[in-house]
Amino acid sequence: MSADKVNMRILTMKPIKWLLFPVLFSFPAISFANYIKPVKPKTGLFLRDKTISRPLPHFSFNPPDTTITICGSSLVLQSKTVTGYSNLTWDDGSSATTRTVTASGTYWWQLIGTNVVTNGDFSSGNSGFTSSYTNKTTGSPNGTNLFTEGTYAVDVNPNAYHTSFTQFGDHTTGTGKMLIVNGASTANVTVWKQNITILPNTDYVFSVWATSATPTNPAILQFSINGSPLGSTITPSASLADGTWQYFTTTWNSGSTSGSVPIALVNQNTAASGNDFAIDDIVFAPVYRQNVIVNLNPIPVLVLTGPNAACGLYDLTKAITGYDVATYTYLFKDSAGNVLSSSTVTQSGTYTIIETNKVTGCQSLPQTTTVTINPIPTKPGITSL
Repeated sequence: MSADKVNMRILTMKPIKWLLFPVLFSFPAISFANYIKPVKPKTGLFLRDKTISRPLPHFSFNPPDTTITICGSSLVLQSKTVTGYSNLTWDDGSSATTRTVTASGTYWWQLIGTNVVTNGDFSSGNSGFTSSYTNKTTGSPNGTNLFTEGTYAVDVNPNAYHTSFTQFGDHTTGTGKMLIVNGASTANVTVWKQNITILPNTDYVFSVWATSATPTNPAILQFSINGSPLGSTITPSASLADGTWQYFTTTWNSGSTSGSVPIALVNQNTAASGNDFAIDDIVFAPVYRQNVIVNLNPIPVLVLTGPNAACGLYDLTKAITGYDVATYTYLFKDSAGNVLSSSTVTQSGTYTIIETNKVTGCQSLPQTTTVTINPIPTKPGITSL
């Protein structure tokens, strides 16, 4: 026989303004990859023994994609902190206020709004949600209350409910409550469910922290919204010790759906042995994501020969290595900075050349070359005999 426990947690998210160098944008955020994260303090409002729905705060829709085209090999994207918003995430998983990109492509950042799950961290015990499993209210002295599959408890110590379960702390604080579950061998049975008020045309993140309570046959859970499965299955890694909390998340767009909608975690594991787990810190929250399309155009590299010398006149294009009028235009200046109307010069001096790509408009750094103009030898006179 096996057992599991689960804790839930509440995050908050609000709209945020970001400064994407060099333009200021306002936008929200979204989803994460699986990772292990330190515990956070419990927060939230809870009602006992009653499933409730709370309306979501109004969030504007995600902004349209932004395109930035520059000349260069890198671009710094910079975020700006806005009071009330949290959990900044870039597409590479980083969370620093700036990110440097060195290749053209589509990048994004996201923020998470207010968590609307009630008692997502289980600090209020067995309240605010429903389950198709049977609740066991207290741990027995010999740890047998969760011997039966398809049972759960909300408490602080899995081992108090099943002698084969590992003793470990919850994800939120390490000392709080979690949902402890002995999974049944029947698929598509709801482990946890709560009704949430949904806004139309809004992106949401649905996330949970989970861990195995026994090492055999780790749990296989499924996010579900309005009775439909969502995202990849939730399976704690068998290579990690029991009690090692792992983060699972998916995203969902409400489309035309609005009003009260059930969100759930559903069992998909049919193994009778094992399938014992805990969950904690469940989050369902609106997210905003700003997509940024970056085009980095290379700066032309102009190479000149020199010093150069000629008799009478000199064509400056001869000093350009790889001269290419099909791809580039060229600007010529004298030593005083005056733009020349022709590339042909008749005076000695230092000349500046700038190369510009015809398609991208990107310019090279100014390069100089020294030219010496020698006088044309005069034809010697001929004396008749």
